[in-house]
Amino acid sequence: MMSRSSDARAIAKLAWEASWERLGNALQPPPGYPEPTKEQLHECFRVAQQQLESLREIYDAPPLNNP
Repeated sequence: MMSRSSDARAIAKLAWEASWERLGNALQPPPGYPEPTKEQLHECFRVAQQQLESLREIYDAPPLNNP
């Protein structure tokens, strides 16, 4: 179980926001940015999913049910 201190929550939130921004830039690169490779895009999704799961756990939210 992860710590639920306010510092831990703030760090988890910042990590999620950073991974979300990175994924957004990979999905729609800003002008001048190269298109991501399949591997880079996969890594962005993996990290974003991992950070979202950490955030879910730190807020003690139940897991999502996948149909």
